[in-house]
Amino acid sequence: MPTPEVRASVPNTAAGLLALVEPFGPDVEGGELVFTLDPPAELLPMLRVLHTGIRAALTGRRWYGCGGTHKTAAPRPLDPSGPIPAGITLLAVEGDQRWDRVHPAARLDSPRLFATEG
Repeated sequence: MPTPEVRASVPNTAAGLLALVEPFGPDVEGGELVFTLDPPAELLPMLRVLHTGIRAALTGRRWYGCGGTHKTAAPRPLDPSGPIPAGITLLAVEGDQRWDRVHPAARLDSPRLFATEG
């Protein structure tokens, strides 16, 4: 688990995380996020959640999210410069063949990545 100092310096948005990983050569190959150099291990939990937002930014495509309730079920565009909205459980990049499910533990392990109700 990252130290408090690392957690405080890590952005909570896809756009912020992309800026942080730029020196590691992010790219998209075959629909997957890849790096020229391995990013630091403490960034991996955030990358597991935000990789779709980073892929969207790198490819110039829209980033989408949707949830499992009536209020959140319709796909909607997401803002890479903001946290993942409350209720969003699935993420995708425009043109993806499938949605990526946000692992339930991600909200516990990386709560800064998610907006709260209200």
